[in-house]
Amino acid sequence: MRNFRKKTASVEEKFAKYVMDVLQKSGVEEVDEQVLEKAATGSVESFAEKMGLQVAEHVLRDRRTYRVNHKLDEGFNKRLRRRYDAAFKAFTISTACAREAGESIALKSSKSLSADGTAAFEALVRIHAKSCRVAGEVLALLKNGFPEGALARCRTLHEMAVVAGAIGDSVDDVDNSDLAARYLDHEVVTQRRSALQYQKDHRFLGMEPLDQNFLDLIERRYNAAISKYGKDFKGEYGWAKKYCPNDNLRGLEEKVQMGHMRGYYQMASNEVHSGARGLSLNSSEFRGELLMRVGKTNVGLEVPASMALNSLYQTTVMLLIKGLPQGADLTSLVTMKALDEVRGRAAQLFLDVSLAIERDEERFGGKRNS
Repeated sequence: MRNFRKKTASVEEKFAKYVMDVLQKSGVEEVDEQVLEKAATGSVESFAEKMGLQVAEHVLRDRRTYRVNHKLDEGFNKRLRRRYDAAFKAFTISTACAREAGESIALKSSKSLSADGTAAFEALVRIHAKSCRVAGEVLALLKNGFPEGALARCRTLHEMAVVAGAIGDSVDDVDNSDLAARYLDHEVVTQRRSALQYQKDHRFLGMEPLDQNFLDLIERRYNAAISKYGKDFKGEYGWAKKYCPNDNLRGLEEKVQMGHMRGYYQMASNEVHSGARGLSLNSSEFRGELLMRVGKTNVGLEVPASMALNSLYQTTVMLLIKGLPQGADLTSLVTMKALDEVRGRAAQLFLDVSLAIERDEERFGGKRNS
């Protein structure tokens, strides 16, 4: 059967017609090569703008393309969730248990605590709350086939676990019992830096400037903090300088005996930053062919899943043990043992699926390179 559909003109053909129309409207009678070239050069921007708007309107109205892509996307998600069903459920249970454990501590009274104890309680509760939220984000990314994105969020979880470890470690340290207060007070350093940057850029962004009274308030709070804690407090980890002279994340990792996680942290950092190493890690071998990942995948979920659960467990343990002066009671001890078991089983379920996929690929004659 013959196809009688009208042939669609190319962009180049449409541009040529556009230029001739411009010349015709301008009243030019004789068109030589020089006139044509000049008209073409002057018409590029207006033509591109006109065609760009037309293309944008077309693709936004193109429901068929959306339906096809949506169907493919949903099909992948269903297959992924079917295969990882037990692992996803175990991850959900693990995070739910951690959240409930945190809530049980947060609801307890902290009225009898000292100022430093109150600061430690508040800091650990807030760190744990955010850790629960970020762990949920990791799960959402894993359920949708984005393990690299999940790994990027694991970087945040690791940092919070390190900070929680430092605060927990300092609770019984007479010389550093104010570490949590320093940590909370350090917010003004970051707030001031962000405010000054915004004030510098607001015109370019087309935004209104910050109110001067607000800026003055931040400056007073900042100066008070520097007067109280010293010039070292200005640094990114200035709050930890007295506790850890090597006041950076690596130094804190070593201090709280989490330096063995540095390799995983660096791997996760490749998904946050724009270095060339991150580009290399965005490729994987599939059945003998090296492919760049532009979308979803069903492999590699085991690493971010395990990393997220470990970090969440660490922040939970710190809250249960160090959140209140009496330490962990029998209920907290049982909770920690249960959490440890659940996160271990969840991590193993993710690994089991990964190994099963690897075996399936070997049967097809291909090899996965994670």
